Amino acid sequence: MIKKYSLLLALTITSFTAYSATVDGNISTGEYQWSTDSSEGSDKWTTFNRSGSAQQEYDDASGGDNWDINYLGTSVSDSQFQFGAIGGKILSGRKTGSSSVTGEGIYLSDFALGFNTSSNPTVDSSGFQYAIRLIDVDNTTGIANFNLLSGGTWEEANIYQDKYSKYKTATYKMSGATISQSFSGKWNFDGRGSDDNVLEANFDLNWLSLFDLDKGGRLSTYLTMACVNDEAMVHAEVSPVPIPAAIWLFSPVLIGLMGFRRRMQA
Repeated sequence: MIKKYSLLLALTITSFTAYSATVDGNISTGEYQWSTDSSEGSDKWTTFNRSGSAQQEYDDASGGDNWDINYLGTSVSDSQFQFGAIGGKILSGRKTGSSSVTGEGIYLSDFALGFNTSSNPTVDSSGFQYAIRLIDVDNTTGIANFNLLSGGTWEEANIYQDKYSKYKTATYKMSGATISQSFSGKWNFDGRGSDDNVLEANFDLNWLSLFDLDKGGRLSTYLTMACVNDEAMVHAEVSPVPIPAAIWLFSPVLIGLMGFRRRMQA
């Protein structure tokens, strides 16, 4: 009987943490949180509304370029971390554009994750303990595959060989890392060569075992590319994990039932 009531209690707690993320390859207003207060790692960003679409972050180079990253948003709700990005073909993970110095292709960076970090991702990677790496996308099915990485060191992007010193970042790719988890999301390729492609996914925050999620804090996400022409860093607040009110309501009943069972056995 005790096992039955313990199971009932567990199910009650679970019901208070149910969550369904909207990962459909479309980003709507209010779906994500983002920041435009000079915290993106660059000072080029402005915010405006496109007719009929979400509020988006665009830098001064936007205009349909293949390497554009126009928007980055994140959301934390009921133990789920969700992220979405809007931009050009760079979000497919494939090579696009090229360096004007070396001719080397421009690639999407890893999504860098840091908890309660004050690190500036253009010069300091120490506060970003996890990386989300896009593995591939399927233009037909709209499926995007990702790996969650940890335990590695960050590589700096420097495809201009110091000719343009401002286009460098300390958080480009995590090397020597371990794959913590694999998961899939959505890829919405508009097919017009514009910069309205959408990349979205979500996963369980409990996968981030290096972070003390029970205490809560700020989860920062940074995204750029090999040329570091566009970059964004946004923040989502992780609330401390409270003990559900259902525990306090149900505990006296459970304790009473346990005592009643002992008396029956006696």
